Amino acid sequence: MVKKRLYQALGVTAALVAGGFLYSAVLGGTSVEEADFAEAQSTMQEGTLVVKGTGNVSVEPDLAQLRLGVEATDTSADAAQNQVSERMNAVREQLSAYDIPDENIETASFGVHTDHSQEGEEQFRARHILSVEYSDMEKVGELLDDAAAAGANQIQQTRFTLEDESKAEQQALQQAIENTAAKAEAMAESAGKSSGDVLQIAESGTQMDLPSREYAQEEAADSAGNDGTSIEAGQVEVIQEVDVVYQLN
Repeated sequence: MVKKRLYQALGVTAALVAGGFLYSAVLGGTSVEEADFAEAQSTMQEGTLVVKGTGNVSVEPDLAQLRLGVEATDTSADAAQNQVSERMNAVREQLSAYDIPDENIETASFGVHTDHSQEGEEQFRARHILSVEYSDMEKVGELLDDAAAAGANQIQQTRFTLEDESKAEQQALQQAIENTAAKAEAMAESAGKSSGDVLQIAESGTQMDLPSREYAQEEAADSAGNDGTSIEAGQVEVIQEVDVVYQLN
């Protein structure tokens, strides 16, 4: 029933748009267009119901976004940078064993800075952090263990998301629209009326709640002789909100 009303609403909208263009072409002038728009708004508000709907879909993530790298401190900037480069080469070599495409590995931050937190002799801190996208959810913990063993001493929060969120967005949007039908009928009945055709649908935007996990290197060390670190990704939550205008009969 909602789909039928939606098709009718699209037809009404097309007719109104076409009529508006014709009227503007005949009379012309910005003031006439503004007057038509104000009149259309006024007409829309009379004898209608505006209902807000929310759709919520939970989906298993299929993409991990990792941030990992190397940091080193030394009294020489060159020495600190050399340490980082050497260890980073080992980390990159380890990542290559997981068949990660080159375009999925990018430098997130890189540089050498004076370390003001150290007292006494001047120290320099070098850092190279990579942003990595990895799609094998079952091996995320294993990858992080191997990166740490290769020399990655900076493993930041891992976030889980979707390679293509469009399907989940559409499901949440459809759910949101469908959820307005019962609300509209209840609101209309309380006023002694009934809800009619869908006249307008406005989307409020998509909200995605992405799960994230911290990697504890101490736990990884404890599990080195076992099966390695296991990271539970959780669920990606996709939320859509809409405002639907119904005819009030």
